[in-house]
Amino acid sequence: MERNVEIGLLFSIYKNMLTQRQAESVDLYYNEDLSLAEISEHMGITRQGVRDNIKRAEHTMYDVEEKLGLAKRFLTIKEELNRIDDIIRDIEQSPNIMYLSDDIKRKINQILTIIADINEE
Repeated sequence: MERNVEIGLLFSIYKNMLTQRQAESVDLYYNEDLSLAEISEHMGITRQGVRDNIKRAEHTMYDVEEKLGLAKRFLTIKEELNRIDDIIRDIEQSPNIMYLSDDIKRKINQILTIIADINEE
């Protein structure tokens, strides 16, 4: 996974574990794509201060992820939901679909809706 995407995922899960300045620095750097100099000017601290905030935040997020594994679990669940989605799509494209009851077809559509809702979050 690309580092920026990885940090973005960790930040979305663990941002409340960071100090306000760390969270703001990470958000501006990774999500808003501002340079260290731009963040420094915005926050009224040195460029080195911004860099230190980001590095400390990254360390904290990676450390907590190592202990809790929430991001890894999230990605695993997302992969498994995609597998379920693929299996259901295969069922829908099967020539035997006409033999399924309308109730089963409705339940398949409900499952697909649930998967889509989860993937949007």
